[in-house]
Amino acid sequence: MTSSVNSDIYADLGLAARKTSEGESKNKQNLDQTDFLKLLTTQMQNQDPMKPMDNTQFVAQMAQFSSLEGITQLNETVSGFQESVQSNQVMQASSLVGKAAMVKGDTAQMYHMQQADGSTAPSGILGAVDVPTGASKMSVEITNASGQVVKSIDVPVDGSDRPSFSWDGRLKDGRMAPEGNYKVNATATVDGKGQAPQTYVGAVISSVGVTKNGPELNLDGLSSVKLSDVVEIIN
Repeated sequence: MTSSVNSDIYADLGLAARKTSEGESKNKQNLDQTDFLKLLTTQMQNQDPMKPMDNTQFVAQMAQFSSLEGITQLNETVSGFQESVQSNQVMQASSLVGKAAMVKGDTAQMYHMQQADGSTAPSGILGAVDVPTGASKMSVEITNASGQVVKSIDVPVDGSDRPSFSWDGRLKDGRMAPEGNYKVNATATVDGKGQAPQTYVGAVISSVGVTKNGPELNLDGLSSVKLSDVVEIIN
């Protein structure tokens, strides 16, 4: 003798899935407040008369569902707030396109510019560096793609939190340095020991990209950076 068991527990509890239109899920995947109340009613209807449901358990179940409902609503509110913040960040970032900015990083682009008189001049490199607490002196080395030092610069420690430095883009013999990307390496002396402080470089913001982590600024000739990496708008 064989017996069959109805595996559709939702149908047994009076929660038969509604018919859905094409493109919708065929089975209900989530329980809402109405479903919970139906389940609770069914539980009460099918309880053992000799062992009725404990009021404490009933209240606990209601409290659990109320907490879950509150958390769900809070998550929806936070999600909406995050989308609003991200949208505002994108609008803010888009206004920076075409502007020069000081951004966190150690790679700068040097290119040749056409002057009004038809001559060519190097763009040079503008940068800045954080001053560690207790630093007695600081210096910056600019190296080319081959790792050769093309310029050494002493950065004054004069009380500024982020002193700037610049290189005119010319080599020791006066010739223009080749176009390309150059590395900026800073060294600070603190209590007789060397440290590598955070450096910043000037760059032109060419476009804005939108990622799941928020807007990213695409730098002309360089990699992209986060909006929070911008510390100063130069022009």
